[in-house]
Amino acid sequence: MKIYLEERIGHPGLFTGRKNDLDHLLKWVSQIKIKISKSKAIISRRKTGKSALMERLFNIVFEQNSQVVPFYIEIKETSKWIVEFAREFFFTFICQYIAFHSRNPEYLKHHYNYSKLINTAKKEGLDHLIAHIEDFELSDKKGYVDILWDIAREAPCVIAQHKDERILQMIDEFQFINRYIYRDKACKDRITNLAGSYLHTAERKNAPLLVSGSWVGWLIDDLSKILPGRFILEDLANMPRHEAIEMALNYSAITQIPINYETACVMADLTEGNPFYMSSLFQSPYEDKDFSTEKGILEVLDFETFDKRGSIRGTWMEYIASAIDMVNDVNGKKIILYICKKKEVTRADIQKELNLEVEDRELEKRLKAFVKADIIEQGTSNFNYQAVNDNIFDKVFRGVYQEEIDGFTPDKIKSEYRELYKKSMGKFNRYKGEFSEYVVINHLKHRAHKQNDLYVSMIRNLPEDFSFVEYDTIWSYTASPVHKKNIQIDVFARAQDDQYTLIGEVKNRKAKFSLKEAKEFFNKATEVKKMENVDKALFFVFSAGGFYKNAL
Repeated sequence: MKIYLEERIGHPGLFTGRKNDLDHLLKWVSQIKIKISKSKAIISRRKTGKSALMERLFNIVFEQNSQVVPFYIEIKETSKWIVEFAREFFFTFICQYIAFHSRNPEYLKHHYNYSKLINTAKKEGLDHLIAHIEDFELSDKKGYVDILWDIAREAPCVIAQHKDERILQMIDEFQFINRYIYRDKACKDRITNLAGSYLHTAERKNAPLLVSGSWVGWLIDDLSKILPGRFILEDLANMPRHEAIEMALNYSAITQIPINYETACVMADLTEGNPFYMSSLFQSPYEDKDFSTEKGILEVLDFETFDKRGSIRGTWMEYIASAIDMVNDVNGKKIILYICKKKEVTRADIQKELNLEVEDRELEKRLKAFVKADIIEQGTSNFNYQAVNDNIFDKVFRGVYQEEIDGFTPDKIKSEYRELYKKSMGKFNRYKGEFSEYVVINHLKHRAHKQNDLYVSMIRNLPEDFSFVEYDTIWSYTASPVHKKNIQIDVFARAQDDQYTLIGEVKNRKAKFSLKEAKEFFNKATEVKKMENVDKALFFVFSAGGFYKNAL
């Protein structure tokens, strides 16, 4: 698919998985058209793929060119005067609206002043925008600060009414609206309840909101206290195992860092399908990365967990720093280490086991601060607390603090990683037969083009001009939601235009490949060739059980 709004993930091919999440959101977007979609909030910790998901959703909805106009803005983690924030919000929306209706993505990249914005609206035949731009400019010049923000915030809803349109509003890192926006230009007087201005705006069905938050405790606190009942809360979970494996193989193909299917499975297990952890391993500053061996994976994982340059360690330290006043004493560290070890405890357990000389009220205050900072979680009741469901945070925290408490050394954690590796390998050996498509993919990536004659001899009915090449991308293919078709292909290896792109089916079973399956695969492969604008393609089937004659 075409990329309109530049995605921070970089190479579009790095976006992997999240099929169920995208399908769910696209269904929600389709219901915006009939005005039954309620505003949503996506919550999960930093770098788990929320922004990538929202940016990809913007590009899909933009390409669909249907009744819903996408609007995306991120609230930055930096102090900003409300007037500047209102301008940024309003200008970004108007530019994205014009880009959508003109089908010209160049408008997404430009910076505008008022006169240029009005001229652009006239040029593209969107005259109904002019009065809104002029009203906003007048309020700006006269210093009507409150009115300026009201006009900006309501612009998507109000403008959607002109042509009975629908607008999808995506606001990334929504929790920062109460923490980085100020009444005064010097940024001294912070507006602590600005999220409350969305109390009625969030209920508009012609322009519902999709907001995200990386500081889960902050965002939930804001939504429950300031915007009660306005948002459906949805957690962005880690990726399912098969998508995590695909991500590892995909990153390997694009970054040219060696991996094989076996170690990709292990990496998926060690990271528990957390996309941030997986991308951090591939993008780690650790030199000479090689994920095709146990040693290669564990060395980078050790680096990311214990070295100050590790992005995994650095990101978790940001969360810890947000509650540093509560953490940075022996009691605070003991509490978190105890919860990490026990997994779920009550305040009474903590008081008893750690012999803390603090009042129950003070302990509750401290625990709630840890929850708000996302370094522990609320348990099954308001009296229970549990460790973050993440085996790497536990090791990061212990690696930083446990030595000063009880003489613990990081070598123990390193040995735990090695035990987890062995456990994952045992799991892989039980299930590896189910994933033969990845074996084929790895042969195509690393061997076929180097030993062309050998690999050509393995396949029947090849065209005379066929040869294996270094493919631009190779992966197990799922059609983009843009196409509104649920098509899956086991192997899709894209070649340059004058070479054969491979579209393949892999069956590792005793049963023979049937005529019915052959027809179904041929139809799917033909559709994929068309959707992906492939001029020259070779369809192939690998069947461990062989073929029925009529299928051949």
